[in-house]
Amino acid sequence: MQASFELPAQSNASLRSDFLSENPEAEISRPSRRLWARTGQGPGAPHAPLVYARSATGRRSAYFRTVARLFGARRARLRDLFLSRAPVLFLAADETFLLYVLTGLLRALTGRRTTGLLLRPMPLTASARWPHRWKRAVLARLKRYRLVQTLTVLPFSVFPAFSSIADGWIHDFELWDLTEEERAAVNLLRDTRRPGERAVLTAIGGQSVQKGFDLFADAYARSGRLRLRYQFIACGKVATAAAEHAEVLREAGGVTVDRVVSDAELLGAYAASDAVWCHYPRTGDHASGILGRAAQLGIPVVVRQGSLAHRLCVCENLLHVAATAEGIAERLSGPLPPRDEARGRVCAARFAEQSEARLRAALGLAEIRVSADG
Repeated sequence: MQASFELPAQSNASLRSDFLSENPEAEISRPSRRLWARTGQGPGAPHAPLVYARSATGRRSAYFRTVARLFGARRARLRDLFLSRAPVLFLAADETFLLYVLTGLLRALTGRRTTGLLLRPMPLTASARWPHRWKRAVLARLKRYRLVQTLTVLPFSVFPAFSSIADGWIHDFELWDLTEEERAAVNLLRDTRRPGERAVLTAIGGQSVQKGFDLFADAYARSGRLRLRYQFIACGKVATAAAEHAEVLREAGGVTVDRVVSDAELLGAYAASDAVWCHYPRTGDHASGILGRAAQLGIPVVVRQGSLAHRLCVCENLLHVAATAEGIAERLSGPLPPRDEARGRVCAARFAEQSEARLRAALGLAEIRVSADG
């Protein structure tokens, strides 16, 4: 069954969501502006950090908005990387690897700071392929330069070998970036929804084999127990290669919202969910914004047993259900952890405090010493 989520228009009135404006200055609170006035770190300030990414798609725009809100960061042009004295943050250093390394080394020679985030550190750490081995060696040598700081967006406790290629870590921004307006919108939609007899398990965002959509659809179609207990909903554009699986899901009674969904609809999907699908195969085993938003809202996530997502949930005590691909139906037949909005809020606050301190230290915005293990 194909469907669309129709949400109250007012739920979109004051949200700062992943897909909203490209003008982060308009989204900054007055207290932040007063802080910038005292520190000189507001938008356009000479020492406000510069942020570089090859593109502004997907999570990068959400990342930039968070850094702009925290530090008054500005987007960097290519020439700014070499000419500006302000600290530079690469939002996805693994995607522009050579540029990041060259920029970091040249800026270090003139006493300027460069920080890079590794969004997918696992291949760089563990892959036996020659390109990854070469990059691994370069990152290990780069750790000798104090003014170049490489950070992963997964804690070292999730995979200790990350410390061999990075100086430290932060939590993925999408584990701690929700605003109070967004939380209020989700809670309002949650309170006003009409719950059915079955629990709702939702796959959110673009649907593809890399996000385990084939398993999501096939498990539902093959298990009568799952269909009796759950309503499976796929909320997001289905990749062409996964269209057959979408048809399987619909024929089994599942729901697909096969289009690019709006920011309000995404919040509505979280509000309607009793659990969120994050059971991704090895090709999708990296930091996940879908998992992060669910964790912030205290919604349990379904993860692949042994994956980085599973390890993160265990290390950070996030609500989750872990299962193998073969055992997904049996595992979901058991009880789900209940939603716990208060727990999600506490976790997000802790992640924000840790991550902001680490970023400030890496960018040289404050003399803050933070242990890479704490």
